[in-house]
Amino acid sequence: MRRPFASVGWPGLGGLALLCAWMVWSVVVGLRLDQGFSLTSPYLVAPIVLVLGVAGGQALVRYAGDPRLHIALAVAGVVLILGVLLTKEPGKEPLGYANANAALGVQLVAMCGLGVVAAPPGRHRILVSALGLGVVAVALNRSAAGLAVCVPLVLVIAGVCWRKPAHRWWAVALGTLISVAGAAVILRLAQGPAFPSWARGIFDTVREQLWHDAMALWDRRPVTGSGPGSFRDATALSIDPDTSSAHSSVLQIGAETGWVGVTFFALVGFAGLLWAARGRAPQAVIAMAAWTALLVHSYADHLLEFAPVILAAGAVLGWAAASGRSGQADSEELDVSEGERPVTG
Repeated sequence: MRRPFASVGWPGLGGLALLCAWMVWSVVVGLRLDQGFSLTSPYLVAPIVLVLGVAGGQALVRYAGDPRLHIALAVAGVVLILGVLLTKEPGKEPLGYANANAALGVQLVAMCGLGVVAAPPGRHRILVSALGLGVVAVALNRSAAGLAVCVPLVLVIAGVCWRKPAHRWWAVALGTLISVAGAAVILRLAQGPAFPSWARGIFDTVREQLWHDAMALWDRRPVTGSGPGSFRDATALSIDPDTSSAHSSVLQIGAETGWVGVTFFALVGFAGLLWAARGRAPQAVIAMAAWTALLVHSYADHLLEFAPVILAAGAVLGWAAASGRSGQADSEELDVSEGERPVTG
């Protein structure tokens, strides 16, 4: 009899425990500070959606060479493009926010990359077209941060297709380094009295005020934060729904759940890299690049509130991780079939 959770393993159980602990901490902070807690809070929804995405991605790996999946990815790219072309600012469809659309497009590009490295020769045309549609969608949404993380991802996919890597752990180290460095830059900017000239050339003045407001709220309760949803009442810009969040995942989490919450966030980010590393090296490298892209992009925008983005990111991680088992199963089937061949001569 197969043991319960055998397909998940101890790494999966550890990841689930980490996500549950983060959710419990967020609820405790909110209730302890009389902030209340909404069942639709991103602190509850995002971890659940991430798990669902990983589970879905693990199922998708079986259809890597299926033209129906390739067509579905191409259709998703068309939907993203039509959404930005047929709607007006600022609520660009399908997600109602241009930067979130761009983040979803980046994960679509990663899925297409996973398909390209896994699909048999001759079945790449639709996938490459879908990948191109994803890049076009990111560009049409005019997301500077989205393009900044999408271009390196495309280069990673091209490099993996050109010469498949044999190792994956260097990508874990590189993804960790980039994620930590990106968070450190954002924290440094938020702690300063004003943005330096180079930062003002990249980020707008609205983000400057939002980040300073978030840092000021964080400083009030550095360890535990002021409770989920508290940032909305800490900035004068919240009169506009679009600026009722800090537009930075690390600053919002820090302001609302403190250093404890940021530690959970960092651990989940690292766990995502480790989960992707369970797969075959080509798929793992692509997935880690996509996961790092989402983390870095989220440092300068509010993306984790959008369930489809988290779902797609989870699917990329799940697909990559399951490719290891898929490859092993394929090789075992090949060995069995070869062993059953009749001996002639």
